[in-house]
Amino acid sequence: MSRRIAVTGAAGFIGTHLVREIESHPGFEAVRIGREEFESGRLAGMLAGCGAVVHLAGISRSSDQAELYRINMALIQKLIVALRFNGSPVRVLFGSAADEEKPTRYHASKRDGRTLLDAAAAELGFLESVGVLMPNTFGPGGKPFYNSVVATFCRQVADGKKPTVFSAAGRVNLIYVEDLVTRLFELASTPEFPGNPVRIPAEFEVEVVRIAEMLEHFRDGARPEPGDRFAGLLWRTFQSYRQGNGRFPQ
Repeated sequence: MSRRIAVTGAAGFIGTHLVREIESHPGFEAVRIGREEFESGRLAGMLAGCGAVVHLAGISRSSDQAELYRINMALIQKLIVALRFNGSPVRVLFGSAADEEKPTRYHASKRDGRTLLDAAAAELGFLESVGVLMPNTFGPGGKPFYNSVVATFCRQVADGKKPTVFSAAGRVNLIYVEDLVTRLFELASTPEFPGNPVRIPAEFEVEVVRIAEMLEHFRDGARPEPGDRFAGLLWRTFQSYRQGNGRFPQ
């Protein structure tokens, strides 16, 4: 398998971390694919020679749900066309949500996008389709009011505001972004077919109100208890919003 791994949505939260993960392994090269490559006609050329593609591009929030669905479906359609044009063996990891069965247009775009990719793989024979069902992800670089409740709370607390916790918030399943991209790299680089779909388990199940309380304690000078991995990762994430506007540490 080629050691060139393409990442669509490479400038996004997970994509940025994944590019770093790929390039931390000697001999591997990350090919960054952004919106411009989808729109400029250069997508097939960028994907040439890649042994794997991790498809993360898309939008998850919009006031126009029909437009959200259209954009996400158009991106996977353009990706399939480019891969068909190249005609080379390639593994495609389609980033989806662990709760993709939910009745929203966003989740429908994930279900229907995976169906399109699976159909293309069955038709063409040289594509390996791997749907990756990912839990909610947190860590430095998350976009507040977009990527996760952790990013939103970190931004609010770092700005001296009280995080907004709704009474029905309940619990949230989470994975730390660096742990997620480690697993994505493994799925993209292993010679053996990993199966389809692959469900990446959450690392933590945490009450939303507890996340808010912990962040407020961190703002007031508390530090995570030794051995509490979630608290340590949350503290590191919070520090990135205090020190670098949410960017992950260099």
